[in-house]
This record gives sequence, C-alpha cells and structure tokens, in this order.
Amino acid sequence: MPVRRGHVAPQNTFLDTIIRKFDSQSRKFIIANARVENCAIIFCNDGFCLLCGYSRAEIMQKPCTCNFLYGPETKRLAIAQMAQALLGSEERKVEINLYHKDGRTPE
Repeated sequence: MPVRRGHVAPQNTFLDTIIRKFDSQSRKFIIANARVENCAIIFCNDGFCLLCGYSRAEIMQKPCTCNFLYGPETKRLAIAQMAQALLGSEERKVEINLYHKDGRTPE
C-alpha cells in the first residue's frame, strides 16, 4: 500500500481549480488572501506578469490594491473606490489607470 504524505486542504484545491479555469482562458489575474493584513497577493499568473512588467517574485505578498501599479494619472477617487471594494468585500465597477513597471500604461 503506498504511503500518502501531506494533506490536501479544501481551500488549496479550490484555489487550484480557480487557477486552472482562468489560466486556460488567457486571463490576466491575481489572487489575494483576505485573511491577512493588506490582503496580500498569493498568486499571479504569467499573463498578469507580462501585462504589468513585474516578475512573480516582485508581485507576491504585495497588497491586492496593486499600489505598485499607480502612476501620475491614477485618480485618488478611483484608488479609494477600489480599496473600499477590495478590502470591504463588496462588488463595484471602478475605472482606474494602472501602469507598467517601466512607467507606460499597459495595453
């Protein structure tokens, strides 16, 4: 009988399912942990890395508000609305200008 090592936690299989589903659709996305301070990013796919110019290592553990992508034309009102929606767990449509690592706006 083979030895089973480790434990598959339900939340990990849930995240794996989300990652597989959206990664196969060529989406650009991050996943954050709402149970830790600043809702830290715990996963970003390759598409998101290409979009913003940061490596996965540079993105991990940053706040889900993506403040590292703010630039000169990112409006304070949009930042506040996005933070309120993300940190307050409410759905909201927000238009916000985010920037590539080299300072240009992503396309």
